Amino acid sequence: VDPDYPAKRVEYLLIHSEARMILSQPQLITELPATDTPILDVTGGEVASMPAKPPGRQCSPNDLAYVIYTSGSTGTPKGVMISHGAAVNTIVDINQRFRVTKFDRILGFSSLSFDLSVWDIFGTLGAGGTLVILPRESLKSPSRWFDLIEREGITIWNSVPTAMKMLLDFCEGRRVCESTTLRLAMLSGDWIPLDLPGRIKAYFEDCKVVSLGGATEASIWSIYYPIETVDTQWNSIPYGKPLGRQRFYIFDDQLQPVSDGEVGELCIGGRGVAMGYYREPERTARSFISDPETGQTLYRTGDLGRIMNDGNIEIIGRIDS
Repeated sequence: VDPDYPAKRVEYLLIHSEARMILSQPQLITELPATDTPILDVTGGEVASMPAKPPGRQCSPNDLAYVIYTSGSTGTPKGVMISHGAAVNTIVDINQRFRVTKFDRILGFSSLSFDLSVWDIFGTLGAGGTLVILPRESLKSPSRWFDLIEREGITIWNSVPTAMKMLLDFCEGRRVCESTTLRLAMLSGDWIPLDLPGRIKAYFEDCKVVSLGGATEASIWSIYYPIETVDTQWNSIPYGKPLGRQRFYIFDDQLQPVSDGEVGELCIGGRGVAMGYYREPERTARSFISDPETGQTLYRTGDLGRIMNDGNIEIIGRIDS
């Protein structure tokens, strides 16, 4: 639960999620709405006195790992349920594909209410790398981000395109980058401006730029496109090709496959698809359908796209726009 959410939204999430306990800190506890849910101060002595040995509880890949609530821009927020197996599939794929190791250092400033943070935490620590947490007061300070990139030797950047644009707007013309450690910029969550990849490579010369996409309902990311050069004829950065053990379908309004080059709704299948929306069976039934070929669950993204001649998917827009 993002502490910057309005009080009514926080109250809704606590009630709807049926949370049995709230883990918080003293400076944030006072901002919580009135609640009967027990609150544990994670900085206090009660936590420090607990045994360091993890409990012997077992879990399976199909067990629920986390629930992240979507923005609720078209209604009340929806709690997306992701299993351990679905999340691990994405994390392992990204780490192997981009060779994330114990030598990598990641700047983590995505809110825990945003699923980019899932990779920041478990992708980084799962590889034995170092996660540098950005203080709350520095979340909107690109000068602070730049200082941390240099001082901490950050090697991987993971954010929405807007944050990277803010960083470059600060950097360009102000300071020469003395750091050559940034090797990978992963951008997702919104349209990538066509000039942004070139700006990144001009400032951080050894940095590779990758577009990632998908949906919260499909375990962080489901598709990727390494951006080498930007064609002057492009209207947008290609969406790309599916990640490992994930699939994309393009259907017409009757949920029938369209021909290559034709525009239709993008649907995601494979290992990353969510378990549905928590306590929302009707919403789940509308957004999650059966694969007409395999019977497996697909997620309807509401995005429009088509297959390009090179096999990459191009995203066109939204059905509801």
